[in-house]
Amino acid sequence: MPRTIVVIGASFAGLGVAQALESRAESVDAEVVLIDKRPYHEFHALLYEVATGAVEGRPEDCEKILASGVSVNLHAYERLLRGRRLTFRCAEVMAIDRLTKRIQLRGGEELAYDALVLAVGAEAAFFGIPGLREHAIPLKTTADALRIRRRVLQMLAEVASDAVRPRTILIGGGGPTGVEFAAELANTLQAFVRRGTLQPGRVLVALVEGSARLLSMFPERLGRSALQRLHAFGVRVCLDALVQRVEFGRVTVVPRHLRTGESRAQLLCGFDGPSCTIDAELVVWTGGIQFSPLPSRAGFCCDEKGRVQVGEDFLVRDTAEVFALGDCAAFLHHRTGKALPPVASVAVRQAPVAADNILRLLNGYPLRRFRPPTLPAIVPLGGKWAGCVYRGRTIMGRIPWMLRLAVDSWYFMTTLGWWRGFRVWWRGARVYVQNDG
Repeated sequence: MPRTIVVIGASFAGLGVAQALESRAESVDAEVVLIDKRPYHEFHALLYEVATGAVEGRPEDCEKILASGVSVNLHAYERLLRGRRLTFRCAEVMAIDRLTKRIQLRGGEELAYDALVLAVGAEAAFFGIPGLREHAIPLKTTADALRIRRRVLQMLAEVASDAVRPRTILIGGGGPTGVEFAAELANTLQAFVRRGTLQPGRVLVALVEGSARLLSMFPERLGRSALQRLHAFGVRVCLDALVQRVEFGRVTVVPRHLRTGESRAQLLCGFDGPSCTIDAELVVWTGGIQFSPLPSRAGFCCDEKGRVQVGEDFLVRDTAEVFALGDCAAFLHHRTGKALPPVASVAVRQAPVAADNILRLLNGYPLRRFRPPTLPAIVPLGGKWAGCVYRGRTIMGRIPWMLRLAVDSWYFMTTLGWWRGFRVWWRGARVYVQNDG
């Protein structure tokens, strides 16, 4: 009887593992079952392009075109592999029984496994901020990006009348997602102004960040360049500031807590009082993520952030047949001792090694250790401009932007196969580049 390998999560890590396993599953007489609660594989790093896409035509056609470059229908993908050893199930995993090696799906169905892969992604964290979940839109799924785009288009239609006061879009969070979205949105609005379809100052963009600089996980030069770029686009940036409350059409912002030895005068929040109220008709939240509670509910060893603790071979601590990788895994770098970031570039490289180790486990061979390579980090900053950090060096300009296009295409081709991956990437790239004029 064939053995069963269950992969939970169709992220870059999960889909990459499933595809690598499928191509070699016959060698261990195994069937691969990929499970995700959504019927799509999504490339989150390009969602800001969907949210700001200025495509003309019928609304439903425009949305379909924009979504086609970041979203892959997994049922259609499975049909391409019909007759082979990969099956996709669109279902939500409710529980994992480690003793009986069974998972329970919503509705009560159970699946047995011989090896299990945890590749569940992350979702937006709202940190208990009053009104944030109710009134803000996160930028974590294609549906989120399309909701944001609809609201932006609605605001553009509203401000066409001089009788309507200017509208403000507030972005919470100055990490890569928030900065990329703010820059591309402001660039798109400026393009509308140049075409004469939008009056200057009618739609404003503001960004709130809780630390003293943007992109705090990268070298300071990249953060400074991003700030200069946003200022050049006319974006209002409030640093050292926290979103305290979100109400309909209004956001309350307060200074961050002072550290030992700091004074209020040192903060860069840009207002003097105990709080500041910003009228905002659209709030986009990119201020943090939280990891799936499924692994901790199942009793797997997790760190304080909820990430699964794994060894250098991706085996979950204190298990013999459960692996974890991608966003949900706390994989510690062998030199720094820090967990690898939850980004696609890491997941894509982890997937083939994890798949090989699963097959080695089933064959009774020793497992391999994963050694993460040093990778460039690229942050698009609106138009044909980006910043790149590699081995301590920061490069700004068009070359990093072109490199980002190449890297994105490589992600898709590595995960979906060369031809299908290129087609998905090209469908999006030829549309998104039009925004970058």
